[in-house]
Amino acid sequence: MSTRQINDHEPDSKIYEYYTVFGQHEYLDNKNFPRLEDGTGDVLAKSVTLGSNTRYFLKLGSHGKIYNPIGMYSEGTSNKFLSKIGKKAWEFKSVSPRVFELYTNFLKTKNIAWLRNAEREME
Repeated sequence: MSTRQINDHEPDSKIYEYYTVFGQHEYLDNKNFPRLEDGTGDVLAKSVTLGSNTRYFLKLGSHGKIYNPIGMYSEGTSNKFLSKIGKKAWEFKSVSPRVFELYTNFLKTKNIAWLRNAEREME
């Protein structure tokens, strides 16, 4: 009995999808979500797919709150650096698919209820 081993010489490549708020997008995908071509713009959410595994990331503050691009106190601070602490004010953290779905609906509609539901799901 001989065993045959299959070698896949081409590693699976990662597929990145970048999301932003409606109005700052470069294009709309087939579900009308505001998207960016690459990660150089104001990316607020992203998904990374490797093979059949997908991970979701949102921009969260050091206090654990989701970034609100249209909020009174957080608008315009997405790239803020906290010099006293030595790190960025907002960083990407892994979240569940449900939280990601709620937040991308908020980015698409700018309806604050979607953001509040996403924050509740994180707790």
